[in-house]
Amino acid sequence: MTRDPTGYPDQPGSGEDAVALVHPSGASARITHYGGHVVSWVDASGRERFYLSSRAQFGQGKSIRGGIPVVFPQFGTGPLPKHGFLRTRRWSLIAHVYTSATFRITDDEQTRALWPYPFIAELTVNLADMLTVSLTITNSGDSPFSFTAALHNYFAVTDVQLATVRGLSGLVYVDKMAAGTRSVEEAPDLHLRGQTDRIYISGPRQVTISSAVGSSSTVVGTDGFGDWVVWNPWREGSASLADMDPQDYLQMMCVEAARISDPVVLAPSAVWCGTEVIGAT
Repeated sequence: MTRDPTGYPDQPGSGEDAVALVHPSGASARITHYGGHVVSWVDASGRERFYLSSRAQFGQGKSIRGGIPVVFPQFGTGPLPKHGFLRTRRWSLIAHVYTSATFRITDDEQTRALWPYPFIAELTVNLADMLTVSLTITNSGDSPFSFTAALHNYFAVTDVQLATVRGLSGLVYVDKMAAGTRSVEEAPDLHLRGQTDRIYISGPRQVTISSAVGSSSTVVGTDGFGDWVVWNPWREGSASLADMDPQDYLQMMCVEAARISDPVVLAPSAVWCGTEVIGAT
């Protein structure tokens, strides 16, 4: 089994290659061609900031459990495959230097059979003191279309029962564990105490995950998204997932930059960009 500069082994039998980014500070990142998927970000102190399941599946048609799956053009369930189709398709690398890479994917016969619109999607990852990830969507057709999107961040935590999310207090959220009812977040710091699947509507541009790894925190700032999703399958949900160890719910927390409550409407030739900047403290 070979290893790339980030220390992550190539997945046996996956047939997928990846691009490594390395910064002079010692930070590194790894992005797979399959899914345009950031599967690792090691900060300058040497700590891995993303959760990646040891049972993650890298085969064709499978979504990778961990890192940053790209969600487009549908968040969640609906007429399309769950979370859309970009996370289960191969992207092309169009630019790469030591600390930056850009991937691109366009519509084809298979995507148009699911969603009949021409598009260009690009994912750019920049590595510096922080990790910056930008998703850009271009309408390359003659008709407008609407979509929802997200960067489905799986952050590593030492113990999810001790971790908190700050910045969501006072927001209205859709609770998918309570049949989609709406509530107001009253806690100044969100503590997860069981299976959680919430969409926080029109949130702030920045949230902080405290005790993300050890005593450290992860700060996530966004532009172009607007909503936040917090998800953890907890014990029961984790045990039901074939690509996740039953105890792994303790080691991860999804805090996602999303555009759900106010879908993007894109005119022909128009461009939308959603960006997140992730810092470690």
